[in-house]
Amino acid sequence: MAETATFDEFVVTRSRHLLRVAYLLTGDHALAEDLLQTALARSWSAWRRIHGDPEPYVRRVLANTYNSWWRRRWHGERPTETLPEHAGPSQHTAVDDRDQLRRALARLPRQQKVVLVLRYFEDLSEADIARTLGISTGSVKTHASKGLAKLRLDPSLRELPQPDDGPAGNERLTAVRTRIARGRRRSIAGVATACLVALALIAAYALLPHLRARALPEPAFPIEVPQFAQSPQGFVDLDYYRLATVAQHDYTPHLDPALTWTPSGRPEALFLACRHLGQLQTLAIQVRVNGQLRGMDICTGDTNMGFNGFFITLDPAALGLVAGRPATVALDLAFGQHGDEPLPEGTVAVAVGELATYAELPWPGTDPSRAPLDRTPPEGVDPATVTVLESGGAHSTAITWAGPLVLSAQAQTPGRLRVLVDGKVLTHLDFGAPFMNLAGSVNAPLDPGYPYANGVPFTPRPGSKITVTVEPEQLVGDWHVVIYPQPPS
Repeated sequence: MAETATFDEFVVTRSRHLLRVAYLLTGDHALAEDLLQTALARSWSAWRRIHGDPEPYVRRVLANTYNSWWRRRWHGERPTETLPEHAGPSQHTAVDDRDQLRRALARLPRQQKVVLVLRYFEDLSEADIARTLGISTGSVKTHASKGLAKLRLDPSLRELPQPDDGPAGNERLTAVRTRIARGRRRSIAGVATACLVALALIAAYALLPHLRARALPEPAFPIEVPQFAQSPQGFVDLDYYRLATVAQHDYTPHLDPALTWTPSGRPEALFLACRHLGQLQTLAIQVRVNGQLRGMDICTGDTNMGFNGFFITLDPAALGLVAGRPATVALDLAFGQHGDEPLPEGTVAVAVGELATYAELPWPGTDPSRAPLDRTPPEGVDPATVTVLESGGAHSTAITWAGPLVLSAQAQTPGRLRVLVDGKVLTHLDFGAPFMNLAGSVNAPLDPGYPYANGVPFTPRPGSKITVTVEPEQLVGDWHVVIYPQPPS
């Protein structure tokens, strides 16, 4: 078991290695230091419950923190009321515009980027990555394969630069300790506030007898549960689930059952979210489905169930789920360094969702009336080799096959583009769902060697004609797809 005293040693001697991971994820030295310090501070609360080498645990907290912040578009405007601690001087204060690999990584979907960083820069096995991210090894292989294929499309990759050394270990330790102390003060203040609220409720209950006839009070921090939630697969071929059965509970060490539902026979997934005061303290949740341990989740108190609440898909064969027969989810909650500290005031929500079709999502169906998108080809691409399919023009084109192509798509609103080759659906380019409030760009290859999710074979003969068609789904603003030859590796 990792002792408390080893935390300081870990920060001093081993955090520099994790800074490189943080930099590859964020692409910015200051954000990388902020991400690392936050992950270290969050890990401290569970330090004595870590068995064996603590680095895999800290790495998982770092990846989960990055995923959580990314969902809030933290690389644009970070939701924090205080500036990051200045852990020490750094000679590198700006991102090098010539850092082509960092820029290429930044353009990848979130999950593909995390998998590639852990696989090829941290040298983790596929099984280790699956455990770190809470996904299957098959998903790890898919994300890695698709991410590598997209990196091969970038015409301007360079060698990875040496990451910024950042502050010395002792200086970072001081900064992390400052965060921990601030988090403890906030937690104490939050508990005190919660106690005052509880006392006020008790007094009101005693003084106003008519309140006793009302329903039980809501959980301490009610969680907004969306109608739909997404799988954590980036922005190509996403899955969406309708949250059919939901339960919320005040923090309790053992919730058995936390949720009872009746499997429908359709594909289903399990989602978790929690809320409590203080962002630095972490809550460990062990999850059992039908009595079988399915893993542990680290809940930092700011989970959004629709964006990053996905926990696992529910495999009927592995879990003994039978359509029409009730099944249960049980949760064990632990808090603090030893896992035996009193749980703070908080709420945990658990939900089971059924796989939904794309058309079932709550689409607004209105035109945002924005200026048209820029259709300039990517830098380094010969305009003479470019074909453009767009919202106000052609949706289909015939191309003489001479080798792999790149599909570079942009959209103003959430929705997706269905890509067909010779009338067969090959893939989908996702620009987010309505509840994600995202839009932007998606790149995908048109390549016989690419592992498309639906398994459709794509084997055009050199010199043959192929017809590429894009069909918009729920896109109400401007969109376009730029098609051009894949640059040589």
